[in-house]
Amino acid sequence: MKELSGKRPYDLLLQHAAEQMAKISPLPELALAAQEAGVSLEQAQRWFADDQALSMAVVEQQMVLLTDHLARRASAVPSDDIIGQLRALTHAYVEWFFDNPVGGRLLVSPAAVAVLSHHQVGRFSSAIYDLAQSMMERAREVGLIKADTDIPEVLLTMRALTLGIVVLQDMDHARLWGDYADPRAALTRMMDSYFDLALQRPDA
Repeated sequence: MKELSGKRPYDLLLQHAAEQMAKISPLPELALAAQEAGVSLEQAQRWFADDQALSMAVVEQQMVLLTDHLARRASAVPSDDIIGQLRALTHAYVEWFFDNPVGGRLLVSPAAVAVLSHHQVGRFSSAIYDLAQSMMERAREVGLIKADTDIPEVLLTMRALTLGIVVLQDMDHARLWGDYADPRAALTRMMDSYFDLALQRPDA
């Protein structure tokens, strides 16, 4: 668990609730999260009406962090380098899941999937998809990828790969199965390999 000292009580509460949900708990327990965060139950209940409200806040916070990380990494690449931006987006996914194992496990848990179906929280997932889709459409329009590239299929496959990365990273399978000294680098190369294959240039 990351160092929690110096965090606000509100953020501590969300952190402990996220850890509960990352263990595939259907819902975080408000009372337990408050106790672990050193927050009175009365204060916690002023912030969140019940366990469901807490779960919504937890997932929303993690989606905000993920979306912000992806956007910052993509925007760091020059706007005229569309392929570079797309590659940066895939690398950012690997980075985020390795740097935030609790958030990574949480966002693929059944509890989070259920919460993400809620419009208010699901908009973050839609924003990530829309960003990647718009980049790929721009790349296709200017001839950087094949005209017949099935963009929804590529995005779905890349999403499946990112979800698989969470499992491989969490279970240390990249190291055990591939005998890699640096699983993070190995999984980044895996994303690059699929990316290069799926977005092969028309003249390649």
